[in-house]
Amino acid sequence: MDSNSEARSKLFDFDLIEAEDELDAELKRAYARYSDASKNKSEIEIHNYLQDKASQNKKEYNDVVSALLYGALTEPNKTRMFFQSISFVNRDNFASIVTKLQFLIMSIKFQSIRQPVRDQIFWIIGELTNLNVQNVDTLYLCLMRQIRGGDLSPFNISLSEHVLKMLDTHKVWLGTSPRVIATFVYTYLRIIADHKTPQLQGLQQREIRFVLNLMRDKWMFCVPIGRDLIRILYDLKGINEFKQFWDDLLNNPQSISPRFKGIDTILKTPTPKEFLRSRLTPDIEFKLLFILQNLRATQYQRNLNWFVQRFLSTPEAEHYYADVIRYIVAGWYPSNQILQSDIVPRYVVIGGMMRLIKNSIVLSNVKTALIYDWLFFTAADNIMFIEPAMLLMERSAERYPQITSSIMEFLKKSADEFFPPLKDYMASCITCGMRALLSKGVIRSLMPIYQCPTTEPITREYMRSLFSEFLVDDKLQQQSATIQPPINPSDPPAIRSAPSTPKADSSYEHEEIDYSDNQASKKQQTAKLQSSNMTAIKEDEDVDAYLYGDSDMNNEDTDMATPASEDKSELAQTPSLKNEDAIMNDANQGLEIAHEELEPHNLEERIEDEGKEEDEEEEEEDAAGDDGLQSHQSYWIFGDSLKKFKNACADTILALKQNDIERYNEQNMLSKKSLKEIMAVFLRMAIPAETLGSAIGISIRNSIVANLLTHNGVFDKVSSLDDNSVIQDPNKDVFDLIMVTFWSGCSNDASRDKIIRLFSQIAHSKKASKTKRHLIGMRWWSFVASQMQNDASESLNVSEWFPNIINDYIAFVSHSFDAKESTMDQNDYFKDYLKGDLQALAEKNVIQFNHVIPLLYRYLPAVTVGDLDILKLTILMLLPETLSQFACQLHSGELSVFGDQIVSVYDTELLDLSSYEATCLWQLLAAELQGKHDGINSFLKASQIAHIMQTSLMFESVPCLLSMLTSVSPSKDLICSILKIIPGTVKASLPQVQLVMASMQYWSVNASDPLLHSINELATWLTEQLENEEPQGDLAVLLLSIMDLWWKQQATSEWLKKQKLLLSNLYKLSSFTDHTCPKEWSGEPNRKKKRAILPDSDED
Repeated sequence: MDSNSEARSKLFDFDLIEAEDELDAELKRAYARYSDASKNKSEIEIHNYLQDKASQNKKEYNDVVSALLYGALTEPNKTRMFFQSISFVNRDNFASIVTKLQFLIMSIKFQSIRQPVRDQIFWIIGELTNLNVQNVDTLYLCLMRQIRGGDLSPFNISLSEHVLKMLDTHKVWLGTSPRVIATFVYTYLRIIADHKTPQLQGLQQREIRFVLNLMRDKWMFCVPIGRDLIRILYDLKGINEFKQFWDDLLNNPQSISPRFKGIDTILKTPTPKEFLRSRLTPDIEFKLLFILQNLRATQYQRNLNWFVQRFLSTPEAEHYYADVIRYIVAGWYPSNQILQSDIVPRYVVIGGMMRLIKNSIVLSNVKTALIYDWLFFTAADNIMFIEPAMLLMERSAERYPQITSSIMEFLKKSADEFFPPLKDYMASCITCGMRALLSKGVIRSLMPIYQCPTTEPITREYMRSLFSEFLVDDKLQQQSATIQPPINPSDPPAIRSAPSTPKADSSYEHEEIDYSDNQASKKQQTAKLQSSNMTAIKEDEDVDAYLYGDSDMNNEDTDMATPASEDKSELAQTPSLKNEDAIMNDANQGLEIAHEELEPHNLEERIEDEGKEEDEEEEEEDAAGDDGLQSHQSYWIFGDSLKKFKNACADTILALKQNDIERYNEQNMLSKKSLKEIMAVFLRMAIPAETLGSAIGISIRNSIVANLLTHNGVFDKVSSLDDNSVIQDPNKDVFDLIMVTFWSGCSNDASRDKIIRLFSQIAHSKKASKTKRHLIGMRWWSFVASQMQNDASESLNVSEWFPNIINDYIAFVSHSFDAKESTMDQNDYFKDYLKGDLQALAEKNVIQFNHVIPLLYRYLPAVTVGDLDILKLTILMLLPETLSQFACQLHSGELSVFGDQIVSVYDTELLDLSSYEATCLWQLLAAELQGKHDGINSFLKASQIAHIMQTSLMFESVPCLLSMLTSVSPSKDLICSILKIIPGTVKASLPQVQLVMASMQYWSVNASDPLLHSINELATWLTEQLENEEPQGDLAVLLLSIMDLWWKQQATSEWLKKQKLLLSNLYKLSSFTDHTCPKEWSGEPNRKKKRAILPDSDED
């Protein structure tokens, strides 16, 4: 069995019955191709092979990286060699490696990864950390997420130890990653208590020392955790090592951090959901969300029992209850649709868990987890923080009063004793929460609970103490004083306690539920239904059947989820289970492993995923389209061409999927021939573009997606731009035929306009996804770029036709703009649309993007010039050839990249660019500003620019800044601006000082008179300012320091030493500052002291 399992997977230790992992299969296939290609090759030949493959396109690069990663993980003896190969072919700063490792670590099958593979994962992450790779912090977040609370298994202990060791090794890097610090502190504070056994005492002591040192050194990085940080520290204050820290936290917060204002500031900060989610492994969250999102109130109990037995049944795991409850209360909210359905509510799941807890300490911690946010609730907080606790008390009042009593008592004692200095504040927050619950209709009134016969007197006393203002016994409340019964699973969703109007795609992630129901008829209907349900409840029935859904256990006909007796297959094999990747993506949002980090990074993968999701939609659209063909009287004109076209397109896509090249070429040619006949009729007859677009749009969009990876958009010669050549070319598809038809009909305005409208109808169908729309825009610009290459090879002038293409593109996009439905104006809509198309083009073909982008800046300046997003994309994709073209055209004034927004465009995000990209940015900036004195001065004197230059001057920028400064004559304002980029004390080693000194030296040789006049003017002005006690002392000291440093250099120009008046003015200026200037600047001659004559000497 082991040998078979190993043969199936080298990454995972699977049983034979377990399904193969998709990522494992993908990596294995890539490695097999690499192994075949590298057989009998020398090291140099393998290196050349890898470089060639990685340079072809993104798909080949992805295959190479996948193969090398698989080798590094499965062949420990060659791991270093494979990682070196990855470094050699690296094209994306290891982004592909990081993404694949994220998927691997966040898999719900992570615990099945073989031990040697896990060791290699740790080693690779360590190497990526040494290289300071971008987003490597997400790998640590993923690893910590897999550490399970209350689990003392060898796997979990080993993982905890490895993560601790890795972060201890990379302490310097850790100090620069606030997210990792905060998550590490939160995670290990939760698991330290688990490691109290004698065997784990050594590990626990290392964890305690590391966490305490980290909190004392980086406490302000831990503060964003929020109030749950205090909750878990409170649980640990009994450990000797934490006693002093807890005492400092309460009585001497400044000793922890001078900026820390006290424990109350943390208690008033809600804990972000990502921290609460981080304590649930992806596997546990996946199974818990399955219960909360999919199971009805008649079905959930068996799954919940299985969940508790699997993850919470051991004494060590009982402490994990609090983490699970905190996640349910504040880490995940149900959507409107779930609340209005018969899916089991959160409070029922929480109540079901609480009744299984036997340990009083654990139960107390769970109650804290339940009501913790209520103690500090404000009007700005989400009502979902406190909804489960309130509903659990209300629904338990009549038939299960001990639950209501215990929670109410705990709420009162927590307000009094949890943190006495904030006792009054917490009481007001509890009142505020109750006011919100009543105003939003979560409950109708407190009086039914207060007046319920089963409510104990002590509970009523607690209620009077906490909620006296809401216990008003008026007629309205007397009428509604009947306790709402527990949820009857057989009741329709309309009788839920929280009816609300459905909102499309809304969830509590973004907005609060509207609990209110203002329709009187619904209230009457609900009251009648509740009354009938009340009479149906028999006195001797077990209350658990209503509160916790136990009634389903006796129902033989009820559709059950996966039985608890199943082990290996578990919930993951349930037929109705949602797609695991979809659940995982939702579950990982909290760790800020952003969609863009965990979803496919490249365009091809996104389209592939989208194509799978839209298959059913496309079939339905096809059927509707066929009905239209039969009923619309215009279609008979096309004969059988439409039917042939659609069938051929479908066969082409099928042949491509089956890798049947011969059939693909045959059906592709047939589809293009049929489309040629259709287009000929369309252009000749008065057929609306909307009519034809709805008929052929689906087939064309599907063809574009299917051919995305294999399509070659290059047209070798201008003479090949005719429809017959496109039909015969197997590398061209149906969209190429439409583009060629459009291109050949450009001289005919009527034909051009009809085809543009047809383009718009194909791209902007209501059923066409946004990604497919941008694919069509990408193909438009790809075709245009190909024609630009042809014209360049034929020495033709592109500028003769490109402006017309711009106008056609504007018309194409404008047809999709709907002023009534759009949330932006038409200009913003067009700009956003263009960005999407350019992004798609850049991902598909960098060379074609580089052909198009200079002309877009030239002929579409209103959209491109000064736009930060387009600039970032341009910088990331810029090739050296295009950079030189940009530089020449910017220098000659033919186009502009930054425009009037040059200061705002220079965003701090651009500081994170790589060395090559930063060089490109500064060369473009220098080319646009060179020779423009006012532009350079305006750029440098901007406060945000000066600040960035002072704190984060990029070394790549110094040559470009020097070329900018030396391209203009100096002036008082310009010298003042460059002085302000110097950070504090003037030191010759600072790049800012070197830049200023080099500029001064150049000007002293090539612009001596303007320099002399400018420095004199600046010195005189500063002297006048200081005489009038204006605050210009810092600038004066900077000027004097620079001139002093320049004076002392050996290479100082003789020009400076001859400027007596200038030196005298500077010396005068120094008298108003603390700076001491050389005496030579004063202008006074050096006088030798006469020797005194002695009385008895012979001297005269």
